[in-house]
Amino acid sequence: MSAESGPRTQLVSSRQRRLEGALAPHLDGSLARIRRGYYRPVDPTIESGELYRLRIDATVEARREEMVLSHVTAAHLWGCPLLRADLALVHATRPGKARRTAAGVQVHRAAIPDEHVVIHASGLLVTSPGWTAVQVASTLGLPNALLPLDHLVRLLNGPDADDPAAGEVVEDLIELISPRMKGHARAERLLRLADARSGSAGESLSRGQMELLGVPRPQLQVAFPRGDQPGDDIVDFDWPDLGVFGEFDGKGKYFREEFTAGRSPEEVLWDEKVREDRIRRIRPRAVRWDWATALSRDRLARVLAGAGVLPPARRAA
Repeated sequence: MSAESGPRTQLVSSRQRRLEGALAPHLDGSLARIRRGYYRPVDPTIESGELYRLRIDATVEARREEMVLSHVTAAHLWGCPLLRADLALVHATRPGKARRTAAGVQVHRAAIPDEHVVIHASGLLVTSPGWTAVQVASTLGLPNALLPLDHLVRLLNGPDADDPAAGEVVEDLIELISPRMKGHARAERLLRLADARSGSAGESLSRGQMELLGVPRPQLQVAFPRGDQPGDDIVDFDWPDLGVFGEFDGKGKYFREEFTAGRSPEEVLWDEKVREDRIRRIRPRAVRWDWATALSRDRLARVLAGAGVLPPARRAA
């Protein structure tokens, strides 16, 4: 989606078509329905995040009352990675008691402190990154929750923080949790798992699965001296007591220019082998997996068990 053609410019409303005397959107084969009364140009290449953003804008435009976008909807606007399953509804929070879900919108009833209601760069009213983290932690479960939580604590920690894991940020977020909040115990538990060092959505997803599998918690983004020249090799996961390091292999590592630096996929693969050989001088065993494996707890369990990271008793459970 180009910068010149943002989400709102792609919305087509039934009401506007009626006012213009134009063909009704539901009869226009070039349009696809987003939600009741709103359509978009048909585009088979549209990604789930782009489609969700269109639904957000359509929802805000359709509703007359002011909406504070919250939970995973606010997380999406703050740039968080989210699993597709978590994009089923648009979430908003308003004062009151009865929670309501209708027309693809879930309205949560709760008071939000004034300082945690902010105007997003898009002009939309959203919960602050900190309040969003607390809401996400109180409503999402593992493994999904760590994708947005790792991103939010990294955002709040800043790029030059003294504590790369963002431990102080996490403690500040826990202070925001009210004992009366639904899911408050889960929120604290999941926030304590959040780590700003997580390098990608795939790493966050993998850590969430590891928690459910009972895998010993790895050290993250560990540096090993290269030996052949100045500098370090950084690994995603390290289990020093087990003599194992782990790597999440996303496709971007082999195909995206920001990672390949002009190298062909074959050259990237060879450089990865050379790098792995260097690390093996210190950690003798390596284990790698991809996004499809991280999505499947059973597949990840088999991969980690094969490397000796997942005890047999845990795997059986």
